[in-house]
Amino acid sequence: MPAAMDKLTTLDAEVKSLRQEVQKLSKEFVSALGKIEAKLNSLSLAPASGTCQSSAPAHKAAGDAVKKETAEKKDDEDIDLFGSDEEEEDPEAVKRREERLAAYEAKKAKKPALIAKSMIILDVKPWDDETDVKEMETKVRSIQTDGLIWGTSKFVEVAYGIKKLQITCVVEDDKVGTDYLEEQITGFEDLVQSVDIVAFNKI
Repeated sequence: MPAAMDKLTTLDAEVKSLRQEVQKLSKEFVSALGKIEAKLNSLSLAPASGTCQSSAPAHKAAGDAVKKETAEKKDDEDIDLFGSDEEEEDPEAVKRREERLAAYEAKKAKKPALIAKSMIILDVKPWDDETDVKEMETKVRSIQTDGLIWGTSKFVEVAYGIKKLQITCVVEDDKVGTDYLEEQITGFEDLVQSVDIVAFNKI
């Protein structure tokens, strides 16, 4: 119990000391605040009013600049960059332009489309040396269809007296294919043993 009393006594002393310190600081703060207020009151307001007076021309100049910019902007808006005066185009000029366009379209329509063509070289082989290769060539050239033109030909020695027919033709790719040619030529089965494509070139 005595220990508790001693502790309370100590705390009470500390509280009193803190109160005294706070009162001291408060007085110092009030004193400093009074000095600041006195300093502010001693300052003259003349320079501030002078500053306001000197800034008046600047405000006026700024206002004039804004007015000038607004006027220039309005002038720019009045300029029609796209020719809104709506002048009518010369009817003769319009007519000539339309005629030229019509002539161009007609010429373009008449221009023939590019036709894809190929040159093919075929080897046509007979059954044996007793096959009449000239008759075989006649039979091959008898194959006629749209998009097929036969060209030069020659007989090439194979072996043992056997000759093959090497013949050139030009075809339109959209109309005649190699499958068609092989089917038609091998159709002469009593003369033709086989058909080989030696060359196929786009022209």
